[in-house]
Amino acid sequence: MSDGSQIPDTLGAVDDTISTFQLEGRSVRGRIVRLGAIADTILGSHNYPESVARLVGEAVMIAALVGDSLKIEGKLIIQASGPSAQGQNIEGEGPVGFVVADYVPGEGVRGYAKYDADRVKRLETIEGGPVGADRLLGGGNFAMTIDPGQGMERYQGVTQVTGTSLAESAEHYFVQSEQVPTRLKLAVGRQVVDGGRQIWRAGGMLIQRIAGDDARGDTDGDFDHARALFDTVGDDELIDPGLTSGRVLFRLFHEEGVRVEQATPVMRRCACEQERLAKLLARFPSDDRNHMAREDGTVAMTCEYCNKEWTFTAAEIDAAGKAND
Repeated sequence: MSDGSQIPDTLGAVDDTISTFQLEGRSVRGRIVRLGAIADTILGSHNYPESVARLVGEAVMIAALVGDSLKIEGKLIIQASGPSAQGQNIEGEGPVGFVVADYVPGEGVRGYAKYDADRVKRLETIEGGPVGADRLLGGGNFAMTIDPGQGMERYQGVTQVTGTSLAESAEHYFVQSEQVPTRLKLAVGRQVVDGGRQIWRAGGMLIQRIAGDDARGDTDGDFDHARALFDTVGDDELIDPGLTSGRVLFRLFHEEGVRVEQATPVMRRCACEQERLAKLLARFPSDDRNHMAREDGTVAMTCEYCNKEWTFTAAEIDAAGKAND
């Protein structure tokens, strides 16, 4: 099979992009995301164990793939949590308390996990390598939440965590909550670059059946056919830095014909800002602030998402408090 190397690729850039596509003549649509620097920043800033990094990468890609399709203001939140969602050593619970990612249209995606590093290490040693979502979370729930913001009511759908990849839980969610047959494939891995340094990469795809109507008729056959082709894509293709999204789609669907929209950039977002955090600290009673202060009198806060530490003097916090008044 030709790899499409002679076919112009309208998607252009390889990394940190997402695009919608539809199979010609079939009632199937989809989206594809490829993350390079964004994946390395989100996963590399926390030095996650291999298994946890893959879990966070999967949550981030689901947030982007689904969130990009929602024409709303606000954000889409993806969360998978163990039975207690506290990360404690509870009998039968996995070493990951929760993993969360959110996507805001026009702003980007972020994600992180709360986990017990020692328990993850022991589990990976027992299994001889990375372990899947079901073992990391030890059961629990997978949730998609649409938060329109501005005081509007949230919409949330919940299903059980199933399978080794969060892709399986997301597929189950769409069938159960949306009645939309869906297939996802997510890949997270590392690439060795100059000097032997390893960087994280991630790639994912989603296809969904378009419901039948009087004009289309039954669309189950279209989806079954597309799914058979979709399932042949390998993890290595999804994260290969030498393949653009357009080349991947061509390899899969060139005999069908695939219509692809222009790729849009995926950005990394983080809500931690010095001014906002200082105002947050200013709301604490002085006794609490004194308890948080270090020997030099400063107060430090670390962002859970980007793992950046922010340091504030008492004068900076007081000034922020006056701005709040």
